[in-house]
Amino acid sequence: MTEEILAWDLSDLYSDINDSKIDADKKEIEKLAENFSKTVKGNLTNPNLKPQQLAEWYKLFEEIHEKKFYIYLFSSLQYSTKSLKDEVKNLYSQVQEFGSKINEETLFFYLELNEITDEKFIDLLASPELVNYKHDLEYNRKQKPHQLSEKEEQIILMKNISGKSGFIKLYNEIESGFIYDFEFEGEVKQYTGSELFAFMYNKDPEVRYRALKTLVSEFENNELVFTHIYNNVMKDWGLENKRRNYNKPISLRNVENEVSDKSVETLGKVTSESNYIVEKYYNLKKKILGLEKLRMSDLYAPFGEVEKKYTYKEGIELVKIANGKFNPEFADIVDEMYKRKHIDVTPRKGKQGGAFCSYGKQKMYPFVFVNYTNDIESVLTLAHELGHAIHHYYIQQNQTFTNIDSSLAVAEIASVFNEMITFDYLMKQDLSKEDRISLLANHIEGNFSTSHRQNAFYHFESRIHELMKEKLPTANDYKETFVEEMQKMFGNSMTDIKEDYASYWSVVSHFIHVPFYVYAYNLSNLLVIALYQMYLEEGQEFVPKLTKILSVGTSKTPAEMLGEVGIDLDDPNFWNKGINYLSTKVNELEELLS
Repeated sequence: MTEEILAWDLSDLYSDINDSKIDADKKEIEKLAENFSKTVKGNLTNPNLKPQQLAEWYKLFEEIHEKKFYIYLFSSLQYSTKSLKDEVKNLYSQVQEFGSKINEETLFFYLELNEITDEKFIDLLASPELVNYKHDLEYNRKQKPHQLSEKEEQIILMKNISGKSGFIKLYNEIESGFIYDFEFEGEVKQYTGSELFAFMYNKDPEVRYRALKTLVSEFENNELVFTHIYNNVMKDWGLENKRRNYNKPISLRNVENEVSDKSVETLGKVTSESNYIVEKYYNLKKKILGLEKLRMSDLYAPFGEVEKKYTYKEGIELVKIANGKFNPEFADIVDEMYKRKHIDVTPRKGKQGGAFCSYGKQKMYPFVFVNYTNDIESVLTLAHELGHAIHHYYIQQNQTFTNIDSSLAVAEIASVFNEMITFDYLMKQDLSKEDRISLLANHIEGNFSTSHRQNAFYHFESRIHELMKEKLPTANDYKETFVEEMQKMFGNSMTDIKEDYASYWSVVSHFIHVPFYVYAYNLSNLLVIALYQMYLEEGQEFVPKLTKILSVGTSKTPAEMLGEVGIDLDDPNFWNKGINYLSTKVNELEELLS
């Protein structure tokens, strides 16, 4: 990187953190929310409520939350790049408090919508005036059978502070306090968990092995406490969901993601049945690395590193060309993002790590956040986040604020698809054979990690929740179940899983932070791979199908959205398209190596 700071321009939102318009907008929003509450509260259940009136109130609700979102967006984007500045931290904190206040003021809206009689609701839903809010109304209505009384909901909120949330907070505090003594190149230093994990990518298998054993050691030392934490959080999840009339522990997450239990079960079954390609790949990796046996500490062992470097401008141009070959409109969006400086590029002090994409203003352009370091991973990350930007752009051009989000099931469609377009373009460039092998191997491993490994986590989690119905699981129950699912995934390619990896179940905090979140990684990833396989089969005929999907937002369910282009999420044949793609890539790697 050059010394020049390539930062984003947020002037679409506000000029700077001292912009007087921020306070003016907050006052306007407060007034709008106050008037909205006075006018609407208590009137949504009026039997004479007209569709035109409800549509007007919906627009007012939208206006309040859209304006509030822009203030939050500005403060959070500022905080992500200037987190050490007190005035930025202060603004971010104030805006969060302000947002909570407005949310509380308008909370009644969705609650009262569910008090409308079924007969009246059906009439409202069928009216053309409310067509833009049809899915939002339906989604809210789906929550009705699972809503408790206001008093019960208040008790749960209070209970969570010292109950579930307290246990999760305890886990976070213990885990974040882990400091590891680790010897590397003859010197013993102290490392955090994330710093120690970086050694899992070391070229030396002995270093990788010691890094894994050291990382897991602290979790083993706290096994009793972590078992108690997991049991309480999982038990809480199961009891509350039963009280809310959900059929299965996973059903709440499926309702939130708007996917059927059947779709998730089909996905899990198809993925598990294809574990043989994971086994084939890691046996291939063992052979190439020249190891007698492959252990879990070798999971991230590098094949090599792509030597070629790309400046930020070269990276943008590469992504733009790859997009242009698929759809010239995509390339134009990338070009505008670059010209408008809606991408924050340079790593620097006070800037957070990672990468993300945020919605922008309606009818405008999103904002992308990366930490670009000139390597090939930076290019692919840039492609991923610009894929999100393309998705967000199409949604904000075609939907009003109510529908600008996307279900977790389809949120990664454009990002992963764009990454795959860029990957295929890179593979056709002037790279050495070694670079091509490294790039392809990393691509395969990334997909296995996001699909098959998360699927193994999903089956582990499901089995633990089922076990909860019979007894309180012990630490040994957790370890045995986890090892069994890992062995199903890796087959005969990995050895000593029980000895080296049994305690890793407590490292995966998703199980308590967001129960049943892990399957969504597999669902969204395999969905995109299957869509990409459709593109390879259909060619340019597929382009308008994807563009249509990207324009829907939350105006339809994922099943409705995908059904319009001939996709059935309950059909194993669709999911197998993604499996076939991955199998082909493993075969390509095998050919390259020979």
